[in-house]
Amino acid sequence: MAKGQFRVERIAEPLDLYNQFFTTFAAIFRDTIQRLPALSGDPVDAGEIAALVTGRNQRKAFRYLTAPPISEDDLKAVADTTLAPKVLKTDAAGAKRVRDTILGIIDPHRFPWMVPPGRLPTIEETERAVIASAALAAAREVETQRRTTSKETQEAAVKATLTAFGMSEVPRRDIPILTAAPAPGEFCGESRIAGTRADVVARLHSGRVMAIECKVSNSSVNSYKRVVHDTGGKAAHWYQQLGQAQVIPCAVLSGVFLPANLLQVQNQGGVYLFWQHRLNDLADFLGQPGA
Repeated sequence: MAKGQFRVERIAEPLDLYNQFFTTFAAIFRDTIQRLPALSGDPVDAGEIAALVTGRNQRKAFRYLTAPPISEDDLKAVADTTLAPKVLKTDAAGAKRVRDTILGIIDPHRFPWMVPPGRLPTIEETERAVIASAALAAAREVETQRRTTSKETQEAAVKATLTAFGMSEVPRRDIPILTAAPAPGEFCGESRIAGTRADVVARLHSGRVMAIECKVSNSSVNSYKRVVHDTGGKAAHWYQQLGQAQVIPCAVLSGVFLPANLLQVQNQGGVYLFWQHRLNDLADFLGQPGA
C-alpha cells in the first residue's frame, strides 16, 4: 500500500514546479555565463565575485558551475573565506580564492571554452550550458522541496491524529530530562530530547514520553539510513539516557522501505513503527490500557 501510494504521488506530481525552477535558474545562469570570461583575468574584481554570491539562487548558480556542484561549506573551506558579499567586496584576496576554486573545478563539458579560459563561447555553447545548468539546479530544487513538503505533510498528519485523540499541542521545548516534557495529554513539535531531536514529542497519560520520528524514503536502499541509522540510533540513545520504561521511540513511515530494515529496527532497536496511510494504528496504540 505504501509503495503504491508512493508511485501515484510521483507519477501525478505536476511538472509546473520543475518548470518554474528551470525558468528562474535559466535566467540566472545566462547572466552568470556571460560574466565567465571576465572572471579569469587578474586582478580579480572583488565586487563582481561578491555579486555572484549575492542571494540564494545566484549563489547556488555560481556553485553549480563546477563538476560536481560544490557545497557552500566546501567552497568556504577550500577558499578559506566567507561567502558574505559585504566581506568579499573588500577582500580581494578572499574573492580571488573563491574565483580560483570555482574555475579550478569548473565543468569542462558544460563550459569547454573555460578549460583553459581564453575565448568567448559560441551562441550554441552558451545555450547548451544554460539548459544543462538550469536543468541540474531545477532538479535539485524539486528534490529538496519534495523532501521538505513530504516531511511537513507527515508531521501535520501525526499532529492531527494526536489532536483527534484528544491531545493538545503546546510550544516546542528543549527536553534534557523527562520532567521537561509536555504534560500528560499534550504534545509538541520538533524538540530535543536528551540532546537528540525528535519530530513530534507526546506525553501519554501513563507518563511515558513518545518520541516520534517522521520518515519518508524513496528507495529501499535509502531506507537503511532513514530507519536503522537515524531512528535506530536515536532510539538507542533515548533508551540509554532516559530508560526503556520511560520513553517510547516511534517512526511514522511513508514511501519505500526494505522490510529487513524495518524488522531490524523494530525487533532489535525497540522502535514502534506506524505507516502514514494507517495512522489509525497510532490512535489504537494510544487507546490501549496503560498507554
